[in-house]
Amino acid sequence: MTSAERDPEFENLLIYLRQSRGFDFTGYKRSTLMRRVRKRMQSLTIENFEDYLDYLEVDPEEFNYLFNTILINVTAFFRDSSAWEYLAEQVLPNLIQKVLAYLAC
Repeated sequence: MTSAERDPEFENLLIYLRQSRGFDFTGYKRSTLMRRVRKRMQSLTIENFEDYLDYLEVDPEEFNYLFNTILINVTAFFRDSSAWEYLAEQVLPNLIQKVLAYLAC
């Protein structure tokens, strides 16, 4: 981690999120996480992590906006019929065949 990624105010924010909401973002890549949190802060014209933490403490609904900014909601895979067809026609039959061969031994 670079010194910028070890920002104590940012680390305090992560601790708050873990303790108050049960979400542990410490495993996320710091630079990406910081960029997404700053994006949310920018929309509120909040300049530092400490002030944003204060804001989160007084406005509990803000967490939902932050959460949606941090997490990328990717659902395209589940709407892609060709992905499901491939699973049904290629992956599952091969997997079932291997399981049945193993059980027959």
